Amino acid sequence: MDFDFNELGLAASLAGISAFWIVAFGVVTAIIHITFAVAVYRDVKSLATPIFVGSVIWMLATLIGGVFVAAIYWAMHHSSLNSSIQTRQTETDKETIL
Repeated sequence: MDFDFNELGLAASLAGISAFWIVAFGVVTAIIHITFAVAVYRDVKSLATPIFVGSVIWMLATLIGGVFVAAIYWAMHHSSLNSSIQTRQTETDKETIL
């Protein structure tokens, strides 16, 4: 029997490279999720009354959902979609109205 191990060597080296990038992607994703979760937690703590749930739930949701949940949090608390945020009218806005 004649076995050709050249193909196996190439496949094994590609598998090792693939495994490295999969692990690297997972580590980077975990770091991003943790960073956003801590930032959301600190921001909720600085608010007088958080919307919907408390700081720990927002942190856990951001830890699981990552950037998407952080974007939802921002839209609910810091964007113009939040009716409790008063928009300021600047001088340029007044000039365009006149």
